[in-house]
Formats: sequence, C-alpha cells, structure tokens
Amino acid sequence: MAVYTDITDEELETLLADFDIGAPLSLKGVAEGVENSNFLLETETGRFFLTIYEKRVRADDLPYFLDLLTWLAGRGFPGAAPVADRQGRTLKV
Repeated sequence: MAVYTDITDEELETLLADFDIGAPLSLKGVAEGVENSNFLLETETGRFFLTIYEKRVRADDLPYFLDLLTWLAGRGFPGAAPVADRQGRTLKV
C-alpha cells in the first residue's frame, strides 16, 4: 500500500481551512503508487487528490513540478491540476 503517512481528522481540517473547497466528506488512502502518500478527498465542492510527498522526494524539486502541472492544466492537458490555497500557494510545508 502506498499510504505511508496517516492524516488525522484534525490535521485535515487545519489543512483545508486554507482552501476554498468546502468541508471534507471523506478521505480514503489510494493503494497505487510507490513513493508518496496519496488520498482521494471528497469535499462539499468535489473530488480531489491529496498527495503527501515523502522523504524520497527533493523538496527543492516540488515547485517546478507543481508549476508544470499548473501550466499543463491551463493549456487543457487532461491531468490533475494543483489547487492553490487562498494565498495562491500550491505547496504546503
């Protein structure tokens, strides 16, 4: 299973307080994957994937990849688009 980090209800509520995606309805770990913890998050406004980048990922690389995903989504590429918080940040540390 590819969920290495658990998220408590309190941690999830604290995280989502910074976003305009509604209250959480469910959070389920996704078994696929090998490096990161991935979750299917359902909120009042829709379905999202929440990824926790684990220790094997270089933190300095993440802004590039998140910017690339945002750029691709802005050009109609059919893939996941990062969701920015109210401050415009797509990466939380």
